Amino acid sequence: MKKRKFFLILSTMMFWAYYAQAQFDVKLYITDGIADTVVKSAIEHNGSLLLSEIGKAFLEERTPEFTGIAVSPEASKTILDIWSNTSIMNCSISELNRKCLKRYDGGYQVRDIPILMLDVNIPESDRQQEICINFTAEGSIDEIFISKDAHRIASILTEGMEVQEGRRRQRIQNFVEEFRTAYNTKDWKFLNTVYGNDAIIISGKVIKIIPNSDAAIKVPQERIQYVTQTKEQYMQKLKYIFATVKYINLEFAEIEVQQHPKYHEIYGVVFKQNWNTTYANGDGYKDVGYVFLMMDFKDENNPIIHVRTWQPEKYNGQELKKGEIFRVTSFNINNR
Repeated sequence: MKKRKFFLILSTMMFWAYYAQAQFDVKLYITDGIADTVVKSAIEHNGSLLLSEIGKAFLEERTPEFTGIAVSPEASKTILDIWSNTSIMNCSISELNRKCLKRYDGGYQVRDIPILMLDVNIPESDRQQEICINFTAEGSIDEIFISKDAHRIASILTEGMEVQEGRRRQRIQNFVEEFRTAYNTKDWKFLNTVYGNDAIIISGKVIKIIPNSDAAIKVPQERIQYVTQTKEQYMQKLKYIFATVKYINLEFAEIEVQQHPKYHEIYGVVFKQNWNTTYANGDGYKDVGYVFLMMDFKDENNPIIHVRTWQPEKYNGQELKKGEIFRVTSFNINNR
């Protein structure tokens, strides 16, 4: 009983600590990147309304409402999905001065918008997040992603990468953010769409090998054992995970984009993934590993994942060597 009382007191103290940081009237100002003053004003207006509404919803202990805000159904759904899993609010910045980026498919993008995710089940280290807002050419809110830090964005364009077209680079960047956001919001439908019907899912796990009886020193060695699943098997497993966990947070680092040397619409994306899951009973699960995605951009607006692999970060006490991590040339491509 005393333990429970202490937990409630601690939770209340944490609530008020975050409450003190919350801003309920946020102003977004665009400092550069757009010459059209009408569209600039629309972006500032809709962005400010949305971020203010998130703070007000937190204050009033309700879900956000979007009346009077020019926001697409897709962006609204993303916000509500995040809210239902975590409860989100903007952090203690009442004025956001941001540069507006031009999107190659038309419209604009505003990055590096800090938010706090408030839930007693979320580890402290995961509560500070950033979102990215895409706006249409008219200034209405089009899409929202949980975005990567600025240094991670820079690293997605690897030195020497043969992707020359800016539109394709930006599309890959956006896809990686959509992909991460879909896991964090448990968007099973989106993931079921982007994994191709022929997708191969490969997962590695570390197993111990006991030396034979003749070995002078019987020190167990580790090796990676790989298990292959079909898309159907993987998606069924993912549906179960989404139904049983309270909270998922994925962090991507060391992102590298590879273009296939022969099939230029095929790309490999490799990144280190930090997976952090909390269950309803408070138990958690974490792992760190390398994820590889083989993606087909033949239809640039609807990329498809043909291969997904996961490999553990370490075995035998050492980091996985770069040459052991799957790459776009690790797999044969047939029937092109």
